[in-house]
Amino acid sequence: MKTTLEIVRTTLDLLYRFETETPYRYMREVFGKDDPELAEKCQNAPKKGLYYMLMLMFDLKKDEKKALAKYINKKDIYAKYNI
Repeated sequence: MKTTLEIVRTTLDLLYRFETETPYRYMREVFGKDDPELAEKCQNAPKKGLYYMLMLMFDLKKDEKKALAKYINKKDIYAKYNI
């Protein structure tokens, strides 16, 4: 199980992806589907701040929450930064 710090780092990494990548590059990997409405929400998250990201997480459908939690849980943040 990941520590709280690892979960926060992974979530911030995801927020960075939302800001720097176009949705088609991560929608399938993170949520397992292509949803234009969800993609727009993800693109707006970095512009509106961390509170919006938190609200986005609460606003997700049950299957989207599961997919996001699975992505955050499996993502190895340390491999990216060679830690």
